[in-house]
Amino acid sequence: MRPLHLLLFLVTAIALRIATFGDPNLHVDESFYQTVGIAMHEGAIPYVDVWDRKPWGLFFLYYLIAFISYSPIAYQVIATIFAAATAWVIARLASAWSTTRAGLLAGMAYLLWLTELQGFGGQTPIFYNLFIATAALLVFSARDRLLRGQAPPSVAAAMALAGVAITIKQTAVFEASFLGLYASARLLRSPMPRSLVWRPVLLWAAIGAAPTLAIAGWYAAEGYWGIYWHAMYTASANRPMFLYPTTMRFLITFVILAPLLVVATLSLADWKGESRRFVTGWIAAAVIGLVFVPNFYMHYSLPLLVPLSAATAVFLARPVVGQIAMAGLAAYSVCTFDPLDARRTQQSIDAFAELADVIRGHDDGSPLFVVDGPPQLYTLTGHAFPTPLVFPHHLGDANEKDLSHLSTLGETRRVLAQRPGIVVTPDKPREGPPNMEVLDTVYAYVRKNCRRVANIETPDALTTARMDVWADCRKR
Repeated sequence: MRPLHLLLFLVTAIALRIATFGDPNLHVDESFYQTVGIAMHEGAIPYVDVWDRKPWGLFFLYYLIAFISYSPIAYQVIATIFAAATAWVIARLASAWSTTRAGLLAGMAYLLWLTELQGFGGQTPIFYNLFIATAALLVFSARDRLLRGQAPPSVAAAMALAGVAITIKQTAVFEASFLGLYASARLLRSPMPRSLVWRPVLLWAAIGAAPTLAIAGWYAAEGYWGIYWHAMYTASANRPMFLYPTTMRFLITFVILAPLLVVATLSLADWKGESRRFVTGWIAAAVIGLVFVPNFYMHYSLPLLVPLSAATAVFLARPVVGQIAMAGLAAYSVCTFDPLDARRTQQSIDAFAELADVIRGHDDGSPLFVVDGPPQLYTLTGHAFPTPLVFPHHLGDANEKDLSHLSTLGETRRVLAQRPGIVVTPDKPREGPPNMEVLDTVYAYVRKNCRRVANIETPDALTTARMDVWADCRKR
């Protein structure tokens, strides 16, 4: 696999994503991550000053990107580079059990299906997939040396990469564990004495756990252990499960994945050898990570794309039917997600410019309060977070009620007691079911104290909402 192939993947990734470059509201998740990354430059501490359940490494990654620029195009370009690099690693891995051409096609399949599953921007798997894919490549490449009783440094490097992936999304632990167990099993089957096998195995485990332990240790040393533990573990465990919407989202995702699943299954059907066992185990680990998180969303399946795409190479290597299958995959993807339609991106840019102008035009120095609306309005207008519950769902979604270490209604009342001069709300609840005790409290405040100065349609890549700007609150 030559460097020129990496350039090919980069050009393809840009072509598939360029229409979204510059969109300040591409997806609510990544807009929030970028907002937190920027806030960290002003001294904000994740979970303490701005709350969420994602690991610290994700916010640190966006913090690093913010050194380049606060513009959304910075994280979108970096995400594009990560996507292209992941496709290249998939191609390198897949060519180990097929051909170089089939490996290239497998990498292309990965890029095509990212957009299908809401991976068109900077969702967490766009970043950590590269770490897991590279770790998988290193472990698989070391399989023969492990079986001879050697513990090459490349496996330790793989565990370090897997450990970094876990700091970006907790569910990466399942794929990381599979890679560690696979390497350990190979070593146990080697001539190395059993009494010596556990030394490298324990070292690999320590290396993989080190990034997460270091982060947890810092929060404990700073006196924030309770908040950190709750954000990382307790809140997720306490989150309610809603079977019907979860099932519907899962079925829709299955339908979207079906073409890729068919090609991967056809590959596995007559594929023999160690490479098949490796990929099958990897897919199983990714599936466990997928079903482990309650209230499934489509982009949760993005990690599954890496082993699935790698698996397609065996079938895609076939002289005629493989090319036909790849043409069908490409046609399906492009027809369901137009990569050249930039109209929504421009609408989003215009909407945020208008929202920011309205807020600045009515800014009297008092707090800004965005409820169930775009959190990036804080950084765009230079306002501090009035509450750690900045992510829209944390106040607007009844499913998120009191899941943080803070009371959602209590925080709402505390912020309103500070008499915010500008409040931004949707003209109707966006979440389902909405947290009406929070929204009714906010609506009562703005109707009594403020006037509505703007109603602006604010699209993202999936939907749209009209945002009300309530201002001049201290003048009434």
